[in-house]
Amino acid sequence: MLHRCPGVEQTLVSVPELFSCPHCDQEMEIWRDERKGTCSACAKHVARREAIDYAVKISQKHLQTAMGDEITLAVCEAVDSEGEVLYYERYEAVVPLSTIEHHSKYKKACEACKRHGTNLACPPFSPTFHHYTQGKESARVICLRLPLEYFDGELLQDRYRLCFKKVRGFLVEELSTSREAGYTVAGAGPCMACERCVAEEGFSECSKPDQRIFSLESLGVNLMELAKRCFGISLEWSSDSHTAHFVCAMGAVFFQGDAA
Repeated sequence: MLHRCPGVEQTLVSVPELFSCPHCDQEMEIWRDERKGTCSACAKHVARREAIDYAVKISQKHLQTAMGDEITLAVCEAVDSEGEVLYYERYEAVVPLSTIEHHSKYKKACEACKRHGTNLACPPFSPTFHHYTQGKESARVICLRLPLEYFDGELLQDRYRLCFKKVRGFLVEELSTSREAGYTVAGAGPCMACERCVAEEGFSECSKPDQRIFSLESLGVNLMELAKRCFGISLEWSSDSHTAHFVCAMGAVFFQGDAA
């Protein structure tokens, strides 16, 4: 007799996602494996992309009302290596550097990491925020947010890590473009320019300094406060007692003046 793994049901059976209908504003469903759905209230056919764009417009209005006109929100589309289409939220806000909270105590929090001291873009090797941004006046803060549900088929202990790796990859691509244009940038998580950092072998000189990306947290920035103040987002982490709904990767582009 064949037995099916109980967890496979979640990956084989599609699930509905809720949206607001762009035509009547009533709640409607579009199944995850379908490109469009039909609103039960007004009987209109609605494409998934149309529903997402409408959700962005609603969110944009709310953000502008709460946070001012400097913030922007978009839903971006990406295709992974297996051909699956992924949608993630992209938030952006331009803020003066003087408003970004940073302190050495936030760098010290990295000492709890089991890989502390093995990456030249992380503490204790990373510079302070003040030193790294010297001569700059403003920052274009970027937050990419990817739903954890895309990784429902993975083991629970791997889901957050895989989701963060994916969304951080999107952020690195964007930051690399800004750096090639001459801007100073900071990303999220440990630098991944090399498969194995030379710090693990006791070296203190980076082998790819032109590709190294310091994270905001490695510079001593309070990410929780920054995400909340700029975008009204509360950052989530998965634990034994809590599963995050979204995984965020935050970065910044630093520049002089008030535009980049």
